[in-house]
Amino acid sequence: MIELNNLCNHLQAGRTDLQICLVYPGNSFSGFSSLALSNIYSSLNAIDGVSCDIGFGTDEKSFFLEKSFREFDIIAFSITYEEHLFEVIKSLTKWNIEPEREKREEGPLIFAGGIGVFYNPAPFLPIFDVIYLGEAEERMEELFTKLAGKKSKEQLLQTMSQFDNITICQEYSFKYAGDRLESFNGKIKKIFRSKEYHRRPSCSCFITEQTAFKNMVLIELSRGCPEKCRFCVAQAMGLPYREKEIKLIEKEIEAASRITDRVGFIGTAVTDYSCMDKLHKILKKYNMKASFSSLRVSSTSASVLEIIRESGQKTVTIAPEAGMEKKRIALNKKVSDREFFEFCRKLFENGAENLKLYFLTGIPGETEEDIKAIVSMTEEFRQIALEFWKMRKKAGKITLSVNPLIPKPFTPMQWYGMPTKNQIEKRIKLLSRLIKKVPNVELIFENPKTAIIQAIISRGDERIGRAAIYSVKEGVNFRKALKEFNFKYDKLYTREREKDELFPWEIVDSGIKRDYLWNEYQKIQKGEPTPECFRGCKLCGLC
Repeated sequence: MIELNNLCNHLQAGRTDLQICLVYPGNSFSGFSSLALSNIYSSLNAIDGVSCDIGFGTDEKSFFLEKSFREFDIIAFSITYEEHLFEVIKSLTKWNIEPEREKREEGPLIFAGGIGVFYNPAPFLPIFDVIYLGEAEERMEELFTKLAGKKSKEQLLQTMSQFDNITICQEYSFKYAGDRLESFNGKIKKIFRSKEYHRRPSCSCFITEQTAFKNMVLIELSRGCPEKCRFCVAQAMGLPYREKEIKLIEKEIEAASRITDRVGFIGTAVTDYSCMDKLHKILKKYNMKASFSSLRVSSTSASVLEIIRESGQKTVTIAPEAGMEKKRIALNKKVSDREFFEFCRKLFENGAENLKLYFLTGIPGETEEDIKAIVSMTEEFRQIALEFWKMRKKAGKITLSVNPLIPKPFTPMQWYGMPTKNQIEKRIKLLSRLIKKVPNVELIFENPKTAIIQAIISRGDERIGRAAIYSVKEGVNFRKALKEFNFKYDKLYTREREKDELFPWEIVDSGIKRDYLWNEYQKIQKGEPTPECFRGCKLCGLC
């Protein structure tokens, strides 16, 4: 294990320090792949009076200090995915900490942050004492600087309650009418978006072979996305689109070059970075190779292709999302088939050997023709790849990843009723049967059952969290637990929400206007696009 010493500080273990364990709800392999874990660990250990260790939900003790989790003042979970709801409950139970907040009489304060919780904290309210809403840069440091030296839960909660982006979970109550939320009590808190992001470090401070990114330093280039795809919660929560200063990125690359020869650039719109030509020169200056998490076909800089060629990135990822252009436009992904195929050719001309394609199923109005169009588009991609495989006398692979569209809060899809499990499975079976006829293509897809659970948690209320606790404690499957709470399982994810329905995630102020989201949802039905973000735009309400 290696740390980038100039970008993250070592543990401070003073006797009077506020002792925090930052926990990823999974194993260390996944946790060390998380850039958020690196960033928060670094920033917390830079605060006088604060000592932060890390931990993983599968472990019995903290990673560096090997302390019992119960010995810390705060256990802070970094939540990325909806399924982490179950992982948190399992971990707390394993550590002999009561997972249900109302029954917890002692032990550390249980804290949560991360995109997996802040766009809808409601299902997590029965578990956590505190939920942090939004980005960490500057605000997290301000918060924990004020918490430094405090030990009692009362002191900690009192200080945290002063922040407008922190949810004190015990302060909320809900009234329901059947499966719908009728009203709630508790303050509406804001999602915090950093105004200093552009000059804040955001890169790995842990380098290890035991992770998805072997011996690679991850560097975030930008946050948010100007394209505004209507299904994407990452772009919604990341708005407005912001880029890190090129001088800061050079410092991160220079530091990384002392340890490794490869960096991975990440971001929702990573190849749209406006200083890509300068970035290319910096990579050459430090003799560094780079890879991109995914590629935007609309990216205009030739340097993207040069970086791919010079770095020897053999597997490249693009996301058509839909096989038919009209469905793509309905999702506000304004890229033609021709543009995708031309870009694919350029990628293979610059050394790519393997292609990963992301598509969605369950798009509003989807028919069998849409599924067949995914196959047709994949066949065309293969024909382009085949030219280069024959020329190089080496066949590569196309990985076709097709997953159900999951409606997310604060996106236009928050009203959408998903297809039933049977309908999703039928479409996957049709796709599987058709794609078998296409050589060199591997189909992977998310289990529809898993996708449905994600969808239920994504738009769930606090009763979903209580059902999850019951599921883990009693050892019963989640569907049976939901039945115990009088939910009709299928209705939870297939029900089309009403225009003016109160949503459980509206205990959060996202900054995005509800009317804007509703108008965007109507445009999905009509197949109408919306322009990308531009200077002076006031459409969504964030800028």
